[in-house]
Amino acid sequence: MTDRDPPKTKLERRPGESVWETMARELASNPDSPASLNIMSAVGKAMRPHAQAVNQVVAALEDQLQEDGEQQRAAVQAAIRHWERECDTQMDNALLQNLQNTARERIERRRRQPPKMESILSTQPATTDTGYHLGIHLEGLEGTWHRLWGLICLVFGFGNDVESDEGVLTVRAQFEELLGRAMMPAEWNALVAHAKNHHETIVNPSADKRDLDKS
Repeated sequence: MTDRDPPKTKLERRPGESVWETMARELASNPDSPASLNIMSAVGKAMRPHAQAVNQVVAALEDQLQEDGEQQRAAVQAAIRHWERECDTQMDNALLQNLQNTARERIERRRRQPPKMESILSTQPATTDTGYHLGIHLEGLEGTWHRLWGLICLVFGFGNDVESDEGVLTVRAQFEELLGRAMMPAEWNALVAHAKNHHETIVNPSADKRDLDKS
């Protein structure tokens, strides 16, 4: 058996090859080598300020879409100027439109999701729910929170009593077991109020529209 060559830690540039071609070749042929890992780390570090600048613009656009006031417009312009400094280029209308579309999508996505636990609960849960964030299951703390909120919305749709619905009581008990304590009345009332508002403003109008489309 022959000894294997040690993994390369530096790029080996071939004659007539640009540095970008060298990096692309190394990443394609040896993605796990120290040299490739250094490339990915350097690219990630270089791109991080740009990504943060983009997120700043999108967040400002979200605020403006929800309340178009002087303060919100000023925040958008400040975020755009920051992005232009970071990227050393001027933001054109096409890119701004794309970022506005992203902001709208974020707003719509949040409208169709349960409230963040930290916005309802008085104490921050000590655990995280990786499976929920990866979209694998709804069995952990945050996944059960999502199921509880969704079930409350569903109960409102059938006109049933949230406080006595067997399914709601079962999932609430599951959530409280994972949380390590019972939900306080103010927390429970806030979650129910959010679910009720979601049903009345999002779910029910959508159902009415579908009925009209069928008629």
